[in-house]
Amino acid sequence: MPAHAPTPNPAAASDLKQRLKGLTQRQAETMRRVMQLQAAGDRLMAGQWLLQLANEAPDHPEVLLGLAQQSREAGDWPLAAARLLRATERRPDDPRLWLQLAQAQAEADDPSGAQRSLAAAAACTRSASDWLELSQECDRQGHYDMALGAAEAHLARSPDSAPGLLQRSRCHKALGHSEPAAADCRRLIAQGREAARAWFALVDLKTVPLQPAELEQLAAASRRGTAPADEQALLDFALGGALEAAGRPAEALQALQQANAGVRRTLPWNAAVFAQQMQALEAAFSGPVARSEAAQGEEVIFLVGLPRSGSTLVEQVLASHPQVEGASELPYLQQVIEEESQRRRRPFLQWATDARATDWTRLGRDYLRRSARWRQQRPIATDKLPDNWLYTGALRAMLPGARIIDCRREALQTCWSCYKQLFGPGLAAYSYDFESLAQFAVACERSGDAWAAREPAHVRVQHYEALIQDAEREIRALLAFCGLPFDAVCLNAHAAQRAIRTPSALQVRQPMKRISAPADAYGELLAPLRDALVRARQQDRANPDCKLGVW
Repeated sequence: MPAHAPTPNPAAASDLKQRLKGLTQRQAETMRRVMQLQAAGDRLMAGQWLLQLANEAPDHPEVLLGLAQQSREAGDWPLAAARLLRATERRPDDPRLWLQLAQAQAEADDPSGAQRSLAAAAACTRSASDWLELSQECDRQGHYDMALGAAEAHLARSPDSAPGLLQRSRCHKALGHSEPAAADCRRLIAQGREAARAWFALVDLKTVPLQPAELEQLAAASRRGTAPADEQALLDFALGGALEAAGRPAEALQALQQANAGVRRTLPWNAAVFAQQMQALEAAFSGPVARSEAAQGEEVIFLVGLPRSGSTLVEQVLASHPQVEGASELPYLQQVIEEESQRRRRPFLQWATDARATDWTRLGRDYLRRSARWRQQRPIATDKLPDNWLYTGALRAMLPGARIIDCRREALQTCWSCYKQLFGPGLAAYSYDFESLAQFAVACERSGDAWAAREPAHVRVQHYEALIQDAEREIRALLAFCGLPFDAVCLNAHAAQRAIRTPSALQVRQPMKRISAPADAYGELLAPLRDALVRARQQDRANPDCKLGVW
């Protein structure tokens, strides 16, 4: 055997042989060739061989699986789901098929079918690796109790699994279980496995303080600077958050400046491009725009604004109401707009002014279809993806009955909270520098004010500080804006039993008792951020051409 050849895996070979059972020797060899071609990305040749197999063995599960992969790659999720369903009928004890069926059904907007398939996968899952994959898919689809159960099953078979412990901690956090979530992180740190991710997850709980010895251990790990870039960022952000919680603002600022500088090197922000985008947005929606003639959208409440602006708290209040389901951050609006842009082969802001009422009606219905799973138990659902503020004009055109709540917190506090947060890969590029943060925050603030003045029955600015200071008055007004009757249960929103998948997941489970103003502890240390906000507002006021107020 050549020195560079991969070591054969007897277990994998045996598994593949079992899966190909029922095919002739020639057909099995052809199926192996198809798998190799698909793995190499050669869709054309794989498709040619699959066509032959589909004629010869159209009902074999592996052939159907290969055809389903073709359908997925073509974006035809309903066909992929149909093919995978046929495969599960012929091999009902294969968790891999059920899991892929659940994924396809979710993409095909069949959430009930996807949930049934996840349950079927759980019924026949046996191996530790399959349990972990099932937990991650349940998590992705928002079934956090199922995700936790699958993570527990994985760890029962592989107790020291680092991915399993991180996954279980993630599930505990979503479900509001702070101590078990912290315990899994601390176990990994003690064992020195996935320590950077464990430190970040532990500090990101935000309600579980580090012990003094733990803080010094984290500081030492950050100072060493020997971790890969992605892990170093996790350590630096974790250290900044821990130092702030310990009341050491100067050291926290230093750690966070280092953390943000590291991310900026790989995720630059272009202020000029952003300004151009805001100008294009102004041009698209400042004048008359066609609007859906269908009175649709009353069943959705959008929460928009900057991240870390109190949107999770507002959603928690609304989700306490018996008529409202808290769906958290949904991708559907941006998916609908992006797919329309691909169909038209033009960017959103180029086709928005040409769209007719029938187009907006169609797009609104598409959004409602995709998000329907979140209204199966309750008639109204929230959607709190923050950056949807950029699509307020499109929302008013697509879903004229929807309510839009611009969640607003004092700008310095919001910007500082964003600066402390390591967002998902490639997201929120503006948040890693004071100047870009200020520019983005002022544009968001100005847009929300303008839309609220222009469409007061459908756009409301909800101030975090007002909600904390006089909860009952603000909650009554908020519910009235949403067309909901007052319910006293909303005054105890922290007690609502629901999964939450945001950095504030554990914080909003605590009673509203005081305004969170962490930037105040820094005093003049944050003068550069205050100055950046002043400059951004001056530049905004100096722009005489802004009609709608989106730039």
